Amino acid sequence: MDSPFQEIPPEELDAEQFISDQVQAIRDAVGRRVAVNALSGGVDSSVVTMLAHKAIGKQLRSYFIDNGLMREGEPQRIVKWFADLGVHVEIVDAQDKFFAALEGLTDPEEKREKGITQVFYKDVFAGVVKKSRAKVLLQGTNYTDVEETAAGVKRQHNVFEQIGIDPEKAFGYKVIEPIIQLRKPAVRAVARALDLPPEISERPPFPGPALSARVIGAVTRERIAIVRKATAIVEEELRSTNAFQYLAI
Repeated sequence: MDSPFQEIPPEELDAEQFISDQVQAIRDAVGRRVAVNALSGGVDSSVVTMLAHKAIGKQLRSYFIDNGLMREGEPQRIVKWFADLGVHVEIVDAQDKFFAALEGLTDPEEKREKGITQVFYKDVFAGVVKKSRAKVLLQGTNYTDVEETAAGVKRQHNVFEQIGIDPEKAFGYKVIEPIIQLRKPAVRAVARALDLPPEISERPPFPGPALSARVIGAVTRERIAIVRKATAIVEEELRSTNAFQYLAI
């Protein structure tokens, strides 16, 4: 390939070979060091978690950052799913920090950048990395994330080096992105090849800023609670339709 970020289309993907290549690449990049990853429970972060687990085992520290903006019962559900897969996931309660940062913000891009990205990487995850003494962060940036950010469609919270931000200088740790060449259908194919359950491999997309992206105007705990309940109803009712995405706002 001419570029490490060139897309691998689903029809050209050899999922087993991709897994083997990425497992080796992660081992080479991490070495004997400790690596961390933030698991949201979406298919992207789940695939990266399992690739890293296969690659470095106990050198991996997986965290679920509870920002108070996720689906109903999500933290406990994700921890249970991955415990069943042999991966220990620690919940980090950061709800107060995110709601404080989101207070008064109404513009979607300000919510994404000031309320989510800066808090996650500079505050919450920087503390996690410092505590674990890790120098490497694995995350599930995919090809579409980079493409949308570069095109100005929307600034994805997990895109840095591709827009000129050096994570090591900005946050103090190196970022590894194993699925950056894949769009969602290809990521799902890898998830199936990793034997992830359908509850994970076929999950509908969920925004990086989570439910704050589905509140118009100011984000409050009360509004998040309403959209969380509505989301549970919508997803339950429409799950059998096989639609790509369905959501409540």
